[in-house]
Amino acid sequence: MPVSAAPAVEATMLSQGLRLRVGPLPGDLCAVEDISIGDPIWDLATSRLIDVDGMACATLVPHLLDDMGLRAMPVETAVGHGYLALASARIVTPVQRPQPAFGPTVFFRFWPESRLVAEVEGRPVLLRGTHA
Repeated sequence: MPVSAAPAVEATMLSQGLRLRVGPLPGDLCAVEDISIGDPIWDLATSRLIDVDGMACATLVPHLLDDMGLRAMPVETAVGHGYLALASARIVTPVQRPQPAFGPTVFFRFWPESRLVAEVEGRPVLLRGTHA
C-alpha cells in the first residue's frame, strides 16, 4: 500500500532521530532535530510543501508524557527506533497498555502553517496547523 493511501495517525510530538519527508521525492528526508521554523515539510495530502510556523522541544520521559495526556508509539527507523507522542491511546490500541520504557528523550512539536499529513519514517502522520 502506498504511504499516501495508508491511514494516518495524529501525532502531537515526534522524538529526535525520526525523519520526515521534506520534498517530493521519497528520499527527500530530514531528521526532526534538523528542521527549523520556516523550513518546509512535504504534505502527502496536497503534494506540496507546507512551512513550519512554530516549533518547540522538550526532554521527556514516559511519566511526563502521561502527565501531558500523551502516549508514546514506537516507530522503527533505519538505525533503531523513535517515538510518536499521540494525544489518544485509542489511536494506538483499544486496550490500555503501559508506556514503552525509555530514558530521557528529546521530543519536537511542530506547528505548520496549515494541517498536513507528513511522512515520518515511511508512515503518514497528521500534524495540526497553527490555525487548526
